[in-house]
Amino acid sequence: MPEISNKGLKKKEKLHKHTFFRKYASILLSHHPECEKFNNHTLNIGSLRFCIGCFIGYPTAVITILLFNIFKIYTIFNSITLLLFGLTFLSFFILSPLNLTKRREIKIFQKFSIGLGSAFLFWWIWTLTSDFSFNLIIFIFTFGALIVILNGYHAYCFLKICRKCKYKTDWYNCPGFSRLYNQNKLKDNI
Repeated sequence: MPEISNKGLKKKEKLHKHTFFRKYASILLSHHPECEKFNNHTLNIGSLRFCIGCFIGYPTAVITILLFNIFKIYTIFNSITLLLFGLTFLSFFILSPLNLTKRREIKIFQKFSIGLGSAFLFWWIWTLTSDFSFNLIIFIFTFGALIVILNGYHAYCFLKICRKCKYKTDWYNCPGFSRLYNQNKLKDNI
């Protein structure tokens, strides 16, 4: 049996990572089809497309959580204030069902607010008690519910838009998914 050198194995691993990114980058960066009906859901930076919700909301939450930790900002607020700020910022989600996020600026503001609200809610949970297990259970339950609600609504709207299209969720034939579909047909040995 032929032996693969360490150098050859590293080259193959690097090639595999590169191939994986080439195949799945567009779906990881923006899970929206390249369709005019979804232009309001994405930001274009050069040749890359980013989901506004993921590109704005998640970094806002993570950066705010880190800044609150580094500078101990969460200690400035009492538990109720953290909860109220969290719920207030998260309540900007209501702009979507009210169809007020048609303008990209409003959608970006909404995603920023949801990220900020998530960070406040995060710190509310982790400052509830000193019992790590209790806080962890509350965290899993709260953020699990939040993710189900936000992603459930996202999926509902996504399907609602696609069902109005002449392709009616036939994503293999939809031109909006053609680039993504063709990228995923790359051979593993490229």
